[in-house]
Amino acid sequence: MKKAIGVATNDLVERLAAIPLSDVGLAVLFTTLIELEIWLFKPDTNYPAVAAVAALAMGVALASRRVWPFRSLLVNVVAGLIFIALGNPSNLIQWPSLIMVWSIAAYGHRVQQWVGLVLSLAVVAFYFVRIPGQGGVAVFIATVAVWAIVWLVSLLFGARIREEGLAEASSVAEALAVAQQQQLQFEEARTSMARDLHDLIGHTVNLMLVHAEGGRLALDDDPAATRLALDTIVATARQAMTELDLLLETLRRGSESSGREPALGLKDFPRLREELMAAGVEVELRVHGDATQVPGSIGVSAYRIAQAALTNTLRHAGSADVSVDLTVSSSVVSLDISDTGSGLDAGDSEGRGLRGIRERMALHGGDVDIRNRAGGGVQISCRFPVRSA
Repeated sequence: MKKAIGVATNDLVERLAAIPLSDVGLAVLFTTLIELEIWLFKPDTNYPAVAAVAALAMGVALASRRVWPFRSLLVNVVAGLIFIALGNPSNLIQWPSLIMVWSIAAYGHRVQQWVGLVLSLAVVAFYFVRIPGQGGVAVFIATVAVWAIVWLVSLLFGARIREEGLAEASSVAEALAVAQQQQLQFEEARTSMARDLHDLIGHTVNLMLVHAEGGRLALDDDPAATRLALDTIVATARQAMTELDLLLETLRRGSESSGREPALGLKDFPRLREELMAAGVEVELRVHGDATQVPGSIGVSAYRIAQAALTNTLRHAGSADVSVDLTVSSSVVSLDISDTGSGLDAGDSEGRGLRGIRERMALHGGDVDIRNRAGGGVQISCRFPVRSA
């Protein structure tokens, strides 16, 4: 209950604050003139106190005519009927009524516009019936014509206002849509960058760790093997720094194009295989179809998925054998990666690497299946639809 009252209060305050000062000034002007007419210029006014209250109500209606057009019209109609019912002819009350006819046609809804016209003409008719000395049939018809013309002109004016309002609202909506799209693109780019950094750093650190462990074990007995391990670590680190620099430059420029070496893709699968082979993991790579026909975005995602999968194998399966099958057709690019390791534990499927694989596939509208193989190890099957790339 308190919440509803608070909302209503806030709405009332906002509407009152939206009342133009010009309407307030107009209301003060006519209220003052009608009050002067009642108390000074027409001392024979019937029930002047009641007439003065009715005049004040007309002023309030004038002030709020744009904020509450129909309610203001009703207040003006009731006040006018009271003023006329007292038998008080006036030279001024018709002007607030005419302004209200204009306002309801310009700012009211369709039903309110017609109801407002009918009520206003009813007040005019009541005025000539209650105070017949103010004019005959010709004057009545002329007055009705003036009211109708004002209403019609204002109706056209209001249609233009609403059209401009719709155009402005459409422009604002388009601007908001553009801003939301830019925000979405930023979030997607940030998420993609986080996945790339995770894949790059995870893969590089695991390779360096494997070679460092091998070099440490061979330090006393096989200096040449130790030197080879150290050289591999240095080369891996340099390559990682090159990729990291490229990623950071892309982030800084906000574009995939940095003018430098293109992003890693299908062409880099052999190098990825060699890195794993050097770390003691047997990798069999088979390519079916023309890999050069694969869209670049799919190639990048396929490389990163393979990198993440092989990193998981290196981390969890040690020296397991791995097979990578890439199949390219006109409509689908298939990537199947399997190893002979120990398989996934219950919590492994929620790791960042596998979650990143699912996210990449979702971006392409593709399907991914990650499961333990019946004979041991892990099977990752990805299907990229080429048409949605």
